[in-house]
Amino acid sequence: LIEEEEEPEFIDQSVEVEEVVEAPPVEEVKDVPPPPPPPPPPAPKVEEIFKVVEQMPMFPGCENSGGSADELQQCATKKMLEYIYGNIKYPAIARENGVEGTAVVTFVVEKDGSITDAKVVRDPGAQTGGEALRVVKTFPKWNPGKQRGKPVRVQFNLPVKFKLE
Repeated sequence: LIEEEEEPEFIDQSVEVEEVVEAPPVEEVKDVPPPPPPPPPPAPKVEEIFKVVEQMPMFPGCENSGGSADELQQCATKKMLEYIYGNIKYPAIARENGVEGTAVVTFVVEKDGSITDAKVVRDPGAQTGGEALRVVKTFPKWNPGKQRGKPVRVQFNLPVKFKLE
């Protein structure tokens, strides 16, 4: 006898579950501003240069002479003039050309009495301004100017007269 094979019965076993898989939440990326730049380094403190102070700088040589502030200042001015006229040389070209006039040299008397930033601001010509500047640059240390008892930088303008005799 031939037995008829039974056809196997196929049962659909597929699963139809709709499983929703969500992507992990994306953190919102906002436009984050860049960090601020570092602050600039502090500028070197430039000390103020005074034009007028309680105690003006004085040419050396009168410190121990006593007397009032006015007398000390007059003595210092006299010493400075002696120094200038003892060291200045009338430029030959100025002498030959009859050049006379007042040269003005400006400079700063520093806290330690040294002379800096010397320059001619008025020059009658024929090398007179340069000669006045040369002498100023040879000045000894001054007694510094003071404000509220402390030494300060003081600008000084010095007229130097050139007159042919």
